[in-house]
Amino acid sequence: MDNSEFMNYIIQPLTYEQMNLLYKANDIKYHRCELYYDFIKTLNKMITETYLGAEYINSDRETKEHYLWCFNEVVKNFKKENIVFDNLEKLKAYFLYFYEELFYKNPNRSLEKLDKLGEQSFNFDRLKSKSDIDIMIELYKMFDKSLYFKTKK
Repeated sequence: MDNSEFMNYIIQPLTYEQMNLLYKANDIKYHRCELYYDFIKTLNKMITETYLGAEYINSDRETKEHYLWCFNEVVKNFKKENIVFDNLEKLKAYFLYFYEELFYKNPNRSLEKLDKLGEQSFNFDRLKSKSDIDIMIELYKMFDKSLYFKTKK
C-alpha cells in the first residue's frame, strides 16, 4: 500500500451505499450500535468522574485497578437494566489499552478524544472512512461476542 492508498484508507469517506453494504455483510444492527455507544459513553463518564488524579493513582497497578473497577461497575449497571455482558476479556483489554494511552498516561487528559471513540465508531449514520469502518466492525464483534442473550421459557 503506497502513501496515497493509506491516506485514502484513513481519510476518504465511504458512500452511504458502501457503508450499508459493509453493515449488511457484517450483520451490523442499528440498535446494537446505539447500545455499544451507550456502553462506551457510560464507561468514559465513569472513568473521568471517579479519577482522583495522578497524585492518588500513580502506578500501573493502581491505574489498572481503577479502570477495572469502572469497567465492572458499568457492566453491573447494564445488568440492572437486564442487559448482560459476559466473556469480557477482549473488551477489557482493548479499552484498557485505549484508556491508558488517551487518559491515564496523558497529563492533559483530552476528554474530547475519549468521547470521539464511541461517536466515530458507533454513530450509524456518520460517514466513515474504511479505517473507521474496520475499527467499528472489530469493536462491534467484540461487543457482540460478549452480549449475553437469555431465552425466556
